Amino acid sequence: MMNGHRLSSGCTCNATGSVHAASCGCHRADEFLAAPTAAYLQSRRAFLRNALVGGLTVAAMPLLEAQAAADIFKPSVSDQKRLGAQAAAQVLQKYREVRDSRARTFRNVGGRLVDALSSKERGPWDYRFRVIESKEINAFAVPGGNMFMFTGLLERIGSDDELAAVTGHEMTHVRKEHWARAVAERTKRELGIGLILGLTHANQGWRQLAGIGDTLLTLRYSRGEEDEADAGGLANMVEARYDPHGMLDLFETLQRAAGRRGEPPEFLSDHPLTSDRIRRTQERIARLDEDQLR
Repeated sequence: MMNGHRLSSGCTCNATGSVHAASCGCHRADEFLAAPTAAYLQSRRAFLRNALVGGLTVAAMPLLEAQAAADIFKPSVSDQKRLGAQAAAQVLQKYREVRDSRARTFRNVGGRLVDALSSKERGPWDYRFRVIESKEINAFAVPGGNMFMFTGLLERIGSDDELAAVTGHEMTHVRKEHWARAVAERTKRELGIGLILGLTHANQGWRQLAGIGDTLLTLRYSRGEEDEADAGGLANMVEARYDPHGMLDLFETLQRAAGRRGEPPEFLSDHPLTSDRIRRTQERIARLDEDQLR
């Protein structure tokens, strides 16, 4: 998810072919969010179109900009929780939930990370940590706080520090509302806000926002959001007294899995392990090590 993925010519992990499409594990969160999100967007688009088309004039633009500043296009916290709960229910219908010691370990690590967050950082989210039976090397969170760990990944993770790394990363996507922000950007584009703001001489910042190119519509988490999730997860690990080097250990685990399989694990299809991503994590850990030596 760090890199932009195109939907038009193939899979979002940039692979093509019917065999790949039938077996790809890089759409898990999107797969279960598709139906509830589509229903939400349909109702939201209708509401916004009526608001924008119904007597919109140049004189009304200050009001529109005031509303846009509050981002009326972004799903609310309650919307995110509701859609996430619907997606989680679909996950649990498709996969068998594991309830043994592996699940307890995951819940304990997740709970420790949540407890380490300040009340402001924790926000209104209802974090739940579930393990599901699957050979896929994957993990994902849905809006609202539900997170799913596949046994295929969990069984390759060698320590609680590694587990905290992937968990903290996904929790950051939730608490920073990355999915909701992506939905908002897409909604703005589809409603043609760029044309409206341009014709009415809206300020340059809003014209730039509305004039985002078509390729942005095909992005899920941006490079910046992926980096923010790495940074937020690492900081959360440190606050929870996990070893931050566990994030580098996680990267090594995923690289080894890729080598054995001859193709990237499903988790890396959505979270490409680029040299920049590794380097930035190494730099952050080096700064933490320097601070401890002072």
